[in-house]
Amino acid sequence: MKKSMIKITLALAAVFALAACGGSREPGDAAGARVLRNLFQRSGVPANIVSFKKTQGREAHIGTQDVYEYWYESEIQFPDGYDAKCAEEKERGPCALLGIAADQTFQKNEILKSEGSLHFSKTGKGWAAEDKNDY
Repeated sequence: MKKSMIKITLALAAVFALAACGGSREPGDAAGARVLRNLFQRSGVPANIVSFKKTQGREAHIGTQDVYEYWYESEIQFPDGYDAKCAEEKERGPCALLGIAADQTFQKNEILKSEGSLHFSKTGKGWAAEDKNDY
């Protein structure tokens, strides 16, 4: 009897271990900051992320796609200043990432405290982000 209990216990432990490894965990602070940095770089926004913190997130199922909505707070520094032209931004771009809607000029080394959101889609490799990388 003891041997069968040990076998069952080991089998259950293996199942739980495989389930933990196989599941794709939700994106955390490091992934969010990396996505934001990549998106700024692609958009030509000369900014450094001073601080970044995920504030909320939720999984959802839209149509046939599993998605993850991710909200964050950040502090963004503009080492050389930056003219954000937001009034004419019609698609999701740098201004949405900065959390501003109107044109705004940032002085050299000015820091913006902002809130924003990122979007991820579930793939076989984890979560694909807006920057086209898997996390």
